[in-house]
Amino acid sequence: MDIEALIENLEALDDSLKTTTIRESENLDDFRDCVKRFQAALADLVVMSKSSDIYKHENLKPLLERLQFILSELENLGAHEIKVLDFLDDLAPRK
Repeated sequence: MDIEALIENLEALDDSLKTTTIRESENLDDFRDCVKRFQAALADLVVMSKSSDIYKHENLKPLLERLQFILSELENLGAHEIKVLDFLDDLAPRK
């Protein structure tokens, strides 16, 4: 898995989430909370990627799984045309 490419894709998604019109509904607060959790997980991944041997980092797999879960939530909560789940294939750790 190319962590740097994954981070670039997730940062592009983050930029899109900041500019996309969100459906005004009962899910708006949930969506905003989910975006904040996504941004925090992305920041954690960026910090972890600076590690000398990221692939042996014991927290990498749980972090990627958390990102995958958050992206699924964003897909369900968002009313926009961003295809959030298109990024999930990149989140599957390869051995």
